[in-house]
Amino acid sequence: MKHYVQVFIMAIAFDLYWTLVVLFRERGLIIWLGLAIVACLMLSPARRVSALLLAAAGSVLDALWALTGLIAFTGESLMPLWMVALWLMFATVWTHLTTISTLPGWALTLLATLGGPVAYLIGERLGAIVFLEPTFIVVSWLAPGWLVLMLFFHLLLGRQQ
Repeated sequence: MKHYVQVFIMAIAFDLYWTLVVLFRERGLIIWLGLAIVACLMLSPARRVSALLLAAAGSVLDALWALTGLIAFTGESLMPLWMVALWLMFATVWTHLTTISTLPGWALTLLATLGGPVAYLIGERLGAIVFLEPTFIVVSWLAPGWLVLMLFFHLLLGRQQ
């Protein structure tokens, strides 16, 4: 299968997964976690470690944003398991994408830096998270957070292009 077709299918599949997780959150938790774990296990062992590190770093970043009063997740927990499942699936897809994409690491980093905050904006509109500060302030923290996360991933764990 051509790389661009595979990338397109992965993007559509992830967007569908993201939408279902954000809409149904705890109601499908076992499914969300199961799919993310199976997808991660399909990676090679070396790439699996990279994906797990990215998922852990992303989850910690979200927890920090919640602890500082920037965002809050609906429900009672600081970091809900449905969000951990989202991070694991994102990290798995992103790790695989970096292996098959011909885009340089800086372009992938830029895409994630823009796309990450947009996902939070949509998630906020769908009621999955609450912005505890004005939208401009929240996005002003989300974008550099995603930038640092993706730079870390691409420079230390991913391709260095």
